[in-house]
Amino acid sequence: MKRLFYVLLIAGLIATTGCISGTSHTIKPISYEKRLLVAVADLQNRTGNPEYDSLMVEGLTGSLIHELNETECFRVVERQRLLAMLEELKLGMTGLLDPKKTKEAGRMLGVDAIFFVNLASVRYNLDVTSAFLAKTETEKIVVTLDARLVAVETGEILATAKSSTRHWKAIATALGFVTTGQKSDQKSVVQDTMESSLKELATEIAWQLSKNNP
Repeated sequence: MKRLFYVLLIAGLIATTGCISGTSHTIKPISYEKRLLVAVADLQNRTGNPEYDSLMVEGLTGSLIHELNETECFRVVERQRLLAMLEELKLGMTGLLDPKKTKEAGRMLGVDAIFFVNLASVRYNLDVTSAFLAKTETEKIVVTLDARLVAVETGEILATAKSSTRHWKAIATALGFVTTGQKSDQKSVVQDTMESSLKELATEIAWQLSKNNP
């Protein structure tokens, strides 16, 4: 039983969450008259797994707009104005991915560029190791988002950013029935990651623009 105690104690100590993310930058604000006027498209699920479609909620777009404003490098069009324009053109958010439609929509809005963010991939891996009468399952979830700022007139990509976050957790089972921890809810992990990554993506894009601004 003493051995069992130490096995579970060690498992409890390594049950944790870690992150890998991009380098943070200090942003030099751009004077208001020089800031790009941008529209923000809704986040898109590009993982191929429709299970994550329900996570692409309006609130995330609102959070992204807030983070872009906080950088003091952009002027951002109100979301309702973008939605009204898309309705007038009989387009959904995915219609903005068509360069011709992007240009038409951008001209109607009077914006310089459109900001896109995708949930690019969710990778899950489970490693199992055994020792004595104990088994440890270590799960790893890597969530990757990408962003790009696209010029309306030319379709040129002005800046890109990527955020990859890795979560890991150890779950130990001893004697076949005594367990520490439980497996993660993947959707919750993905949702939390998306919410926390928006600031990083906005900051990276803003830094790329500001460093070239005299």
